[in-house]
Order: sequence, then structure tokens, then C-alpha cells
Amino acid sequence: MRITGLDHLALAVRDLGESEDFYTRILGGSVIHRHGDKPFEKAAGRTPQVWVKVGEVVFALNDSTPEVPKGHFVHWALKGRFEDIDHWLGTFRREKIKHYGPFGHGGLGLISIYFHDPTGYLLEIGMDAGSWERAKAEVKRRGGLFGNTQATYDPDEWEYAQRK
Repeated sequence: MRITGLDHLALAVRDLGESEDFYTRILGGSVIHRHGDKPFEKAAGRTPQVWVKVGEVVFALNDSTPEVPKGHFVHWALKGRFEDIDHWLGTFRREKIKHYGPFGHGGLGLISIYFHDPTGYLLEIGMDAGSWERAKAEVKRRGGLFGNTQATYDPDEWEYAQRK
């Protein structure tokens, strides 16, 4: 007996339409399933859901009462391509989505961008720059930070550190 993969992440969201827009338009996902919105489903008390596939991850967004976890180390990390880093940064700026990054993880060739979805779930796009030297140079070139993400995650602290 063994687990063969991730089927879906079920997230209760505060506004199903707003979340569907975010996961499709901003993150580039596509709706693969929808239920709970037909009259017979409503009559049965079925919770409205929209399933959105982002890359290989399926988010089962459901119109329910969110219980958003707190703290930096409870988040969902999506895998992105390093070549898209400026696209992500530009999208977040254009859409006025507060984001934290690019962030370099000392000694690793990984670069991250952290952000919240409309309900407040913490997400990360992790990108492999290939080496620590390249990651360090690319983060510096874009004005990012390094070190312990917990120490720099607060939006006000991040913005202050960016202005230094």
C-alpha cells in the first residue's frame, strides 16, 4: 500500500467568485469541475465548489467558512520556472497583490515569491535558478532579500527592508 500523489487541496474560501478569478486569471489555472450550483444540488444542501487546476495541483475551492492557518511555515508552495520570475513580479505589482520576494534561501539555488490568495492562504512560487551564485545575483538584481523568511515576512517589515 502506498500514496501515489496529491489528488487535490480543499480550501474553504470567503468568496468563491473572487477566488476562482484569482486562481484562474492570476495563477493561470483552469476550471476542471464545478458543483453545488445546480438547483438539485442546492436543494440537497451541497456546498458550492470550483475545482481549479494550477500546473499539476488541483485546488478544490469551496464556498464555506475559511479557517486560514497562521504562521509562515504553513503554506502551499507551487513550482514555477525561473524564466518566469519577472512575469510573476510584474503581475503581482500590476494587480496590486502584496508579495514578498524575490527571496533567496542562503546557500541554495532556489528563489521564492510569497503571497496570499484573496482569502488569506499563504502561497509560494518556488523557482530553481540552478545554483546559489546565480540565485544570489538574480535576487540582488531585483532588490530582493535573503535569510530567514520568518524574520522578513511581515508586509511592513518587508517594505521597510526594501526601502533601506
